[in-house]
Amino acid sequence: MAFQTGSQVRPELGRADLSGFARAGESIGAALASVGKSVGEGIEKYQTNKDVTLAGLASLEGQVAAEPTLVPALKNAGGDVGKAYAKIESGNYNQRDVLTVNGFATAYTQQQQAAQASQIRDLQLRAAQSEQKQKEKSRSAFDMALMASREAETGKIDPTALSAAYFDQGGRDPNDLKIIESMQKMKGPNIDVMDIGGFTVVTQDGRYMTASRNGEAPTSKALETLEGELGQLNRARKLYNEGDETAANDILAILGLYKDILGNPKPALEVFGPLKKDPNNPKNDSSGLDDVVLNNTKPFDPDALTGDDKEAYDFAIKNPNHPRSDSLLRSLGALRSLGAN
Repeated sequence: MAFQTGSQVRPELGRADLSGFARAGESIGAALASVGKSVGEGIEKYQTNKDVTLAGLASLEGQVAAEPTLVPALKNAGGDVGKAYAKIESGNYNQRDVLTVNGFATAYTQQQQAAQASQIRDLQLRAAQSEQKQKEKSRSAFDMALMASREAETGKIDPTALSAAYFDQGGRDPNDLKIIESMQKMKGPNIDVMDIGGFTVVTQDGRYMTASRNGEAPTSKALETLEGELGQLNRARKLYNEGDETAANDILAILGLYKDILGNPKPALEVFGPLKKDPNNPKNDSSGLDDVVLNNTKPFDPDALTGDDKEAYDFAIKNPNHPRSDSLLRSLGALRSLGAN
C-alpha cells in the first residue's frame, strides 16, 4: 500500500466557532446589567421617596407642636387637604398625601405668625401712645404745678406745694418725681426749674443743682453743656438787670429755653419779670413799671390772657381750694376785679 504523505485532516475544522455564544453572552450580560441598574435606581428612588416622606412628617409634627390651632384647621380644611390628613391619621398615606398636608401647614403657620406679629405691633403702638399721652399729661401737670407753687410776690417755688399740685393734676412721670424729691431736700430760696436739651434742670440762685432725663442723671459731657447754657442764661439775666434788654432778648432767643404757646422765644421781661426800682436812683419816679402795674385800674378780662397767664388763670379757677390759687389770681389782677364785682 502506498503511504500517503501529508495529512488529510483539516485543522480549521477542529476549531469550534464560539463567537455566537460570546455575543449571546454579551447580550445577556448587558440585559442583566440593565435590569440590575433599573432595580438599583428603583431602590434608590424608593429610598429617596421614603426620606422625603419621613422629612415631611417630621416637619408636620413640628408645626403641629408649635401651632395648637393647626390640627383643627387641617380637619376642617376639606378637599384634598382634608382627605390627605385623614389618610395620614389612619396610617394609610403616601408621599403625595404628606406633601399636600405639609404645604397647607406651612402656609397656615406663616399666616398665623403674620397675624400674631401684627397684633404685637398693635399692642406696642397702643402702649407707646398711652405712654406718650401720660408723659404729656405729666409734663402739663409739672408746668401747672410750678406756676401754682411759685409765690406771686417773690417768684420762689414751694417744693411741698409743687409736689401736691403735681399729683393733683395727674402727674406720674418718674423723672418729674425724682426732680421734685431733689427739690424737697434743698434749703434756701430762689429754686427754679427749666428744660434744657431734654433734661429737667433744677437751679438755685442761677446755679446748677441737679438734672434728670428719663430718670437718668446727665453724663459729664451733657453736664458741661447744661452748665454752659446756664452760664448764658445768667449772662442774659445780668444784662437785663443792667438795662440792656435787647442783648438779653437776643441771648434768650438763641438759647430757646423759654417759649410761648406759639413756640416763639419769650422776652426777658416775661422770663425774668419786671425790673425792680432802685430807690436810690432819682430816675425811678412814679412813671416806673411797678407803679403802672399797681395803679392800673383797667377791668380784668380773662379772655385777653395768653400763654402762661391763661394757664395759671385756668388752673386757679379749676382749683379754687388750692393754697396758691388766690395768689395766682391776685398776681393777674383777677381778685381785684372779682372783688369789685
